[in-house]
Amino acid sequence: MFPLYDENPTRTKPFITWSLILINVLVFIWQISSGSYERIIFDYGEIPIFVMMGERLFTLFSSMFLHADVFHIFGNMLYLFIFGDNIEDRFGHVKYLFLYLAFGVIGGLVHSYVTVIFDGIDVFIPAIGASGAISGVLGAYLVFFPRARVISVAILFYFIRIIRVPAIVFIGFWFILQPLYVLIGGGSVAYWAHIGGFIAGFISALIAKPLLTSR
Repeated sequence: MFPLYDENPTRTKPFITWSLILINVLVFIWQISSGSYERIIFDYGEIPIFVMMGERLFTLFSSMFLHADVFHIFGNMLYLFIFGDNIEDRFGHVKYLFLYLAFGVIGGLVHSYVTVIFDGIDVFIPAIGASGAISGVLGAYLVFFPRARVISVAILFYFIRIIRVPAIVFIGFWFILQPLYVLIGGGSVAYWAHIGGFIAGFISALIAKPLLTSR
């Protein structure tokens, strides 16, 4: 399933979500136009062995704003655009920004830890992308808005359908796929960052939900 938008209006303008999208896009343009694409990724991407040694910890943040290609940034920014506004609306602008960054850092730490402990081959490969932080947004969205409808494109037996599915189905299916990809070998994608970020967002929302004013 490929999401198009959700049927879940907000009460406030998602200034932080829009700003994050803009920053990611501007950084990507800088990457591809700099003439130093690989060097930027190495200098600012999250390299697991260094992070686990307590070195280059700033890359836990900088790596969140780097992307590999157009498809990578488009997918991440689409998910952030669809789901981020409601989480920003629920937490408030400042708390949402802090949590977004925290989800990304936690996802990065989980990825680095698992890579160093279980996969020595990839310990020097930089991890980049906002997906750890956005996975945290998805985890929080699942807690706050499980019944919100997500309008998605589904390919069923070579037929394309536009369907409306509850967030609990869409996001739940997405999350189930992450450990499956780990088991079958997901190539260069940092699925453990997705898992770590998602769990961080899910737990944060569970803790915060009773404290926030219901809609």
